[in-house]
Amino acid sequence: MIDASGGFTNFIAILIPALMGGFYGYRCLFLTHGFIAQYGLGAGSEFMVKLSGTYTFTQSLIYVILLLTSPVGAWSVFAFGTIQAALFLVFGYTTVKGNWAQVEGVKATAEGYIVPAILLGFHLYIIFTMGDIIYA
Repeated sequence: MIDASGGFTNFIAILIPALMGGFYGYRCLFLTHGFIAQYGLGAGSEFMVKLSGTYTFTQSLIYVILLLTSPVGAWSVFAFGTIQAALFLVFGYTTVKGNWAQVEGVKATAEGYIVPAILLGFHLYIIFTMGDIIYA
């Protein structure tokens, strides 16, 4: 597993986003009401929270599968993750700092842009330092 990833650092660079996605995906899918309550999203958000959870959990599972097998040739998976993290960072920041955060009951936190910034950092590392593996 570690060797197929090109070493321990590369393995960790894939593992951290996998764990983060698993954490948030699980919360969205299986602890939905707690997630909604934590951010004050309201009962009407349940469908979108679960939709987000399916995406996040799926990405996490794909990363785990790549760690258990090999990330060789998986550039498109990581390109998708990089683009998604970049978009999430921009839209997470503008949402947390925008009108949505002013809605009564919503509990906007910096987590909405800190988490995507961390994910983007790991994805950029993967894209730019693991080229010999993921582009093979």
